[in-house]
Amino acid sequence: MTRQTETGPAIVYAAALLFATSTATAQAPEMPPSAVQVASVILTEITPTVPVTGTVYSRNELQITTGVDGQLLQVAEPGTVLAVGDVIAAIDTTQLDLQLAEQKAQAERAAAQLRFLNAQLGRQENLARGNSLSANQLEQTQSDRDVANSDLRIAQVRIDQIEDQISRAVIRAPFTGIVVERLRREGEDVSRGTVLARMTDTQNLEVRVFAPLRFAGRVKAGDSLKLFGFESELQGTVRTVVPSADMRSQSFELRIDMPETSDWVIGQLISAAVPMTNSKQSLAMPRDALILRREGAYVFRINSGGRAERVPVETGDSSGDLIAVEGDLQAGDKVVIRGAETLTDGRQVTVLDPPIAESATGG
Repeated sequence: MTRQTETGPAIVYAAALLFATSTATAQAPEMPPSAVQVASVILTEITPTVPVTGTVYSRNELQITTGVDGQLLQVAEPGTVLAVGDVIAAIDTTQLDLQLAEQKAQAERAAAQLRFLNAQLGRQENLARGNSLSANQLEQTQSDRDVANSDLRIAQVRIDQIEDQISRAVIRAPFTGIVVERLRREGEDVSRGTVLARMTDTQNLEVRVFAPLRFAGRVKAGDSLKLFGFESELQGTVRTVVPSADMRSQSFELRIDMPETSDWVIGQLISAAVPMTNSKQSLAMPRDALILRREGAYVFRINSGGRAERVPVETGDSSGDLIAVEGDLQAGDKVVIRGAETLTDGRQVTVLDPPIAESATGG
């Protein structure tokens, strides 16, 4: 009897302890929401590209040559910045000035002879009307007058030629640029066509790319291509596609205009993203949303209740930061791009507008 009395309280105590434990487990608090950053799934054209090496060139590069024979008086030094119309080089025009003076004197002489013959012809025509002069004499004077008129025109043309040569003795910049090389110095005698210097335009630049011939049909004039340099990225516009191909390298040339704000320099090697295939409409999202595991790739979509849903996906072509995907997704869905590494299916999340720190993601 005493034994039963002792067993009863023990059973009551064990039952109370079990109830308290189950109540505590049922009332355990849910894990706090995980902070994430999201991006939208979009429907866009995805065009896979291949990087192709190119070089920066100036659109305006010129060899400065002499237009006349003579002695150099001036040649701009390398590094000289010139505006349109500034003097690059000048040649002594003493001999040309003397020739011009001589030719002007010849023209004045021809003009005086022409005036005399015009006056004489007028007198002879009056005499001829009175039968006081033979027709032969009148025709001779007319011929002499015509020859003098021709001599005057020739002299005037010769004057124009010499003045043109004098104007060519001063060589001016055809565009705004900089002198990058000087091949002749002041005091040297040069002949027509001698290369004096080299000038280039540092503002109007282009990229020349030799792309594989198999991609020739993927790009055309007016297309926008991404250009990558050292720690920089630009957007260039294809100005022209050179229609001929290099038989040995099996490549074709693209000439791409660069924005004027670029700090790239002539001769710099860059990389251009040339399309590999024709673009097509696909569901796409940022690469950062992908989680790659042995069992496959998946993303976390945020549902209307603010919870993460694990969605398996198949990846496709990529373009820049975007990658095409196939799966139980549609345009407008929100997928996690930061903070996904610590998420589990069904986890409550808090969406942050600004990017969150790497330490907050657990990655």
